[in-house]
Formats: sequence, C-alpha cells, structure tokens
Amino acid sequence: MKHTVWFTFAVLSLWWGAALGQVYESKDKSGAPVFSDQPSPGAKPVDLPPPNVVGPQQQPSAPPPPASAPFSYAQLAIVAPEQEGTIHSNSGAFNVQLSVAPALRAGDAFVLTLDGNTLPNRYTSANIGLTAQDYASAAAATHQHSLAVAIVDSNGNQLVSTGPVSFYVDRTTVRERRRAR
Repeated sequence: MKHTVWFTFAVLSLWWGAALGQVYESKDKSGAPVFSDQPSPGAKPVDLPPPNVVGPQQQPSAPPPPASAPFSYAQLAIVAPEQEGTIHSNSGAFNVQLSVAPALRAGDAFVLTLDGNTLPNRYTSANIGLTAQDYASAAAATHQHSLAVAIVDSNGNQLVSTGPVSFYVDRTTVRERRRAR
C-alpha cells in the first residue's frame, strides 16, 4: 500500500511538473531512472510532448426518431343496414352496425350521415342505435335512404369514410293497416 501511494504521488508529481516546467532524468545508485523537476548532478532534461489535454466535447445531437407511418384505419364498413336492405320501423328508430379495423382509437369517433345530413352526435361504439328523433331530423321523406359513416379525430378531422349504403325503411301506415283487414 505504501509503495502504491508513493508511486501515485511520483506520477502525479511528474505530471504536475511537466505541466509547469522542465523534467529532468537521472540515475540512482542502482541505475534505476529518477525523474524530477529539479536539476541534479548528471541529470538530463527530458523532452516531453505537450500535455494531451482534451477539452469538453460537444455531444452530437440525437438523430430525429424515424418517421413512423401515420396511423390509418385499414377497414371501415357498414354491416347493417345492408345495401338495398329493408328496415321495418314505424318510428324510424333502427340499429346501425359497423365494422372497423383496427379498433377505434381513444379520441376518435364515428359520425353518421343520413340522406346527406350529418347527425350531430359522435359515437364511440360500432353498434349504434339511431333514435326516432335522429331519423326525423335527418331522413328524407322517402322510403329509400342512404347512410354513410366517417371516423373523425378529436379535432373533427376526417380520417376515413365509407361510401353510402342505400336501404329502405318500411313504415306501416294507417292506410296499409286498413288494406290488411
């Protein structure tokens, strides 16, 4: 341990001496080299290269993360009502069933358009029950109707949409009941 401390002290002294001035080399009685910052009889100056000093290194900026492909829905389809299908509903209320892949992300919503009129509600389930009020506020006064669906993000930006599905709503009227008797 004593030798390690002295050796470390000697190396640090040499380094410190080299940093401040000249270093001299001489030989002791056994012929081993002795280095000192003080000249002694028979000592020769040692030509040392300038100290290797490394300044603070500037870290390279991290490369930007690879641009990931923007998210997109692979599939959006209206399962019910079926194309050219018929719904029997006296009130106009009916169910809409959608197929979406991948599943709807948090913050995204379905928006329905009935006969060209966008319904005000946003839906987060692929099984949507349209009310009689929804039907009355948007549906045309005909038997044939069209329904389209879009997925919008939280800012209302449309991400994907379907083409319209054409279907019929059969509503029993008083006149039709009298004919049935």
